[in-house]
Amino acid sequence: MTRFGGKLALITGAAGGIGTAVAKRFHALGFRLMLVDIDEARLAASAAAYPGAILKVLDQRDNAALNRFCDEVIRDGDFIDVAVINAGMLVIGDLGDITQQGMLDQLQVNLISTSILIQALARRMTLARKGHIMATVSMGGVVSLRGSATYSASKFGVRGLLWGLKDELKRHGVHVTGIYPAGVDTPMLRHEAMHGGSALNFVGVPVTADDVAKAYEKALSKPKLEVYVPYSESISGRIAGAFPWLLGGLYPTLEKMGEAGRKKFLKRIGQT
Repeated sequence: MTRFGGKLALITGAAGGIGTAVAKRFHALGFRLMLVDIDEARLAASAAAYPGAILKVLDQRDNAALNRFCDEVIRDGDFIDVAVINAGMLVIGDLGDITQQGMLDQLQVNLISTSILIQALARRMTLARKGHIMATVSMGGVVSLRGSATYSASKFGVRGLLWGLKDELKRHGVHVTGIYPAGVDTPMLRHEAMHGGSALNFVGVPVTADDVAKAYEKALSKPKLEVYVPYSESISGRIAGAFPWLLGGLYPTLEKMGEAGRKKFLKRIGQT
């Protein structure tokens, strides 16, 4: 039996690019898997490789369903040793151009439902005096760029939640980790690339979903509050986050770099 044999790992957004990669790595480590996603068909397909996986269909925009999940699965179900809170969404466009519902859905999925899930997990793990809460944040939670205002608002909120929660749970033996990828080659990023998403997402070279999954695996053994993927891009991001007023003058150069990066990315994935 492996080190994590028999332990239960919850993964939300499990049918997406990052969730699928994390599930594959955690399965190889011996975890039992609880896979959660809004897409029932993709969830079933991704779980075919994991006999015995627990499948849960959940729309995180539905607070009633979310609260039932917290009560029945997190509070009263089998103890979850590691939780990967990964589900997220993005609506392309400036804040003034997207619908109000599009803005609210992003905040609901990325921040509100994430916070509700993490609160339920924190309560159960505190009582057990063990566990590890992990979440996919984003470099968008460190620096906010034009065209991503609502998305960044949600991710800034998650970063603040994890930051404060770490010191609340440390004395109870519970770990807290945020994973901060830059651009990741996922269906979401490909959609952005092909449908007018911000060029600023392509200034750097997108990493793979497995690169993010590797960061999750590493954090199991060496829990840290924040893990950046790749670390090199976090340096410029954190500097920009410290001096937000400087970004305005850099946008023409950044967008030119980003459009060149978008073309390279589209070529890499076989699109024109």
